[in-house]
Amino acid sequence: MRIVRIRIKNFRCIRQTEIFPKRHNVFLGPNNVGKTAVLEAMNLVLNPEFMARQGAIDENDFFNRSYLPTIVNEAIVSSEQTKMQNTSEDNTDEEDKGLNSKPTENLQEQISEEAYPTIRIEVVLVDLNSEDQDEFRENLVPWVEDDAVVIESSEAGQDPFQNAVPGIRVVFEGWYDPEEDDFDCKTFFLRHEQMTREDCQTLTRVQKRKIGFLIYRDFRALTWPITLDPSRLFGRLISSQDVKPRHFQEALSALRTALEPMTQDDDFISLLNSYKSELERFLILSESRPSALNFQVTDGTRTSIKSEAQLYVRDLVELPIQKSGAGTRSLAILSMLTLIMRRRGRGILALEEPETFLFPHAQRRVIDECLSLASQTFITTHSPYVLERIPVDGIGRIERDASGNVRWSRLPAGTVKVINLFSKRLRQACCEALLGRGVVVVEGDSDKWWILGVSRILNRQEWKGRRQEALELLGVSVVSADTNGDVIRLADFFNNAGIQVVAVFDHLDDADPIWGDVPKLTYPCFFLRESGLERLLSKKLPLNILQQLLYSAQYSKSELLDQSQVMVMDTEEIRTKAFEMLCANKGSAAMHEWILSLLDVTTLPDIFKDLIDILSQHLAGKERFGTLSLVG
Repeated sequence: MRIVRIRIKNFRCIRQTEIFPKRHNVFLGPNNVGKTAVLEAMNLVLNPEFMARQGAIDENDFFNRSYLPTIVNEAIVSSEQTKMQNTSEDNTDEEDKGLNSKPTENLQEQISEEAYPTIRIEVVLVDLNSEDQDEFRENLVPWVEDDAVVIESSEAGQDPFQNAVPGIRVVFEGWYDPEEDDFDCKTFFLRHEQMTREDCQTLTRVQKRKIGFLIYRDFRALTWPITLDPSRLFGRLISSQDVKPRHFQEALSALRTALEPMTQDDDFISLLNSYKSELERFLILSESRPSALNFQVTDGTRTSIKSEAQLYVRDLVELPIQKSGAGTRSLAILSMLTLIMRRRGRGILALEEPETFLFPHAQRRVIDECLSLASQTFITTHSPYVLERIPVDGIGRIERDASGNVRWSRLPAGTVKVINLFSKRLRQACCEALLGRGVVVVEGDSDKWWILGVSRILNRQEWKGRRQEALELLGVSVVSADTNGDVIRLADFFNNAGIQVVAVFDHLDDADPIWGDVPKLTYPCFFLRESGLERLLSKKLPLNILQQLLYSAQYSKSELLDQSQVMVMDTEEIRTKAFEMLCANKGSAAMHEWILSLLDVTTLPDIFKDLIDILSQHLAGKERFGTLSLVG
């Protein structure tokens, strides 16, 4: 099965949203914008574990914590304000104070049930096989793929499924029940929009298992033991494999005397006998004589074994798996999900930050395996190693406005063509940038190294009257392209994806074709006054740094000069030779890092410090610049 539409109202930070997912989906965006809320909403409506749980929702699950009708909330606020006012007005007559207050008692009883805010999560699923259609035949709805709508009604004699595919629409609703002073919920099929939940058939736990929704959240791997409890994940794994644990009676018999070595201690037996004698002062414990007390491992039931038995790893020292390393615990949960999908041949899989505790190579392997097994995936991530494995047509950013309206914007059309222009190395760099809050696009790797290196040197230093911070700490990535035209194409891509963008170019002559594109751009472009980084460095770096470069540069591809020869050169010759050496070592990351290591905030050329200050101010939203700006 596959989800084709999700609607969420009044859930956590989401007032409302409508999402039309692809087969593989990634939700990007800053913290607390609603990414997790979308996954948890799907979990509420589709996870069979919630059928067995009390307290599935509480006050915090309602948007703005508003679970009472507006009139009740206003009455409560008014009453509190009146109490505060009466407390401060010491000279006010007590009887007058009483006249000013608004009674809230019994107000809830006067309000109809429909007035209470409701959490509502609606999911439409398609790609039902013949077995699914038999299972859900009473609740099938026609879904039109091209229009992304459910046909609610059709003319008499017309088959609503003629130009549509069969699907199911399931809804979770949660609300506050004033009579019980508690929260209640129901998950049900919705055949027609005008139907109320009382008129709809309940979505059962068995039917939820048929849908096959699975969710991974990294926090669940931290402390929970893996047990045989049917309501836990390993219980779902057992069910999915058509396996039934047996021999419970033999296990209970073996456990009956398991604690005898511990309880046969003389002091312990004496304590038990003393306690037994005290009890028998008041009641007869046993018809048999003499009576006795002892301890046993379980209460003698299958349920006890299922809830208490824990999965161990056999090693030199055996430990329950939840006491293993964080990576092992994380993979233990993920492996259960993949095995369930492997047996079923499908599954809708939600992964919240699956990279946690995993090395990059493990992240890639896990994601590749999940993508190959799952019918559909929903992923939140902060890892470029995860993001680079996802088909780009399902990647998008979650945005939420001040009113709580949430929107998922997929990467714009043409993204695949942009990504295909570049190497796999650049694809990973693009993924890093998509996970951040801003991106600087430059032409050439050397420019990238210097922008990042200078920003690190300036970190926590004062410049232009402002405390500077490294771009990486601001969540800003620097991405390099091969040509000036590619700089614009990449910058357009990030800009259309909703990322703050700045493009940085070297000095260009008037004949360069990109001058025709720059006035049309909606993001700032900064142009350096020099024609290349090598020319800029040779002109602006301190003379003593250039001298060291000529006679002692590490990792140089070209032959170094003799120190005595360098020390007798005049300024112009030093800068000329330095320019030639930098050009000969173009693309040498190690040598550029070596040069940066010789510099500090006092020896950095002002042009670099000015550029970092401008970039950080713009990308932090503190100062805006026009489309075209010169630096240096």
